[in-house]
Amino acid sequence: MKLSAISKTEYLAMFQEYLERTLREGSFALEDAMLYATVDGGKRIRPMLVRLGALAVGDALCSDALALAYAVELVHSYSLVHDDLPAMDNDDYRRGKLSVHKKYGEANGVLTGDALLTEAARHLFKIAKGKGECFVNAAEEILTGAGKMVDGQVKDLAGCKTRDEYLEMYSQKTGALIVASMRAGARLAGADERALESVSAYARHLGLAFQLADDLLDDDGEPSIINVIGREETERLLAFETSEAVKCARLLKNADELVDFAEYLAARKN
Repeated sequence: MKLSAISKTEYLAMFQEYLERTLREGSFALEDAMLYATVDGGKRIRPMLVRLGALAVGDALCSDALALAYAVELVHSYSLVHDDLPAMDNDDYRRGKLSVHKKYGEANGVLTGDALLTEAARHLFKIAKGKGECFVNAAEEILTGAGKMVDGQVKDLAGCKTRDEYLEMYSQKTGALIVASMRAGARLAGADERALESVSAYARHLGLAFQLADDLLDDDGEPSIINVIGREETERLLAFETSEAVKCARLLKNADELVDFAEYLAARKN
């Protein structure tokens, strides 16, 4: 079945079933913790972007998109599990429930993140063995984005002092996996370099807008770009990045849905 033949709602339902079924089939020692970290909650932004990346340039098999979406969501989930650890942000709660290390212990929190990242790579390799160049290139995008995300986390831990330092860090810690998700979908659909650059430009602006919206929603005194440029300027920057994403969307197929998605992320309340 092609992605164009199913709705966004149907795709998300299929993704949720694929995620839980595939994790349970793995019989992992930390299966309960891995399911706890991934199955409940989350906006599924990155899996949605795999779909949108493909539809922005053409079409692709839904089964292939789901495999990529599964991997990218596991990478995202691992990053959150590790981000909550005492050595990082030291958060007791995630999505309204105990963070993984608070529920299963700190050592198991580290190992759960490790297991999620390893499973993402294993699954990509398993599926890629039976696929062609487009899927292999798409899988590479996700793992490359995962590496850039770590680079952003290093910058975050080191601390940012200026507007540009924050934007560079955001483009990696948050934006890299968003860009990778879109590029993976586009690669899967056989995007040429020109289309891939248009998709990337949309995703780069979307990634910054997403993080700026998060900062405005979570403005609780923790270090963010708001501490440097103020809330009003952050709102202006969010509006600018969103408008740039919309401009880029107009150059792609399925433009209306891409525009709607960018505007939804900017206007969300949670």
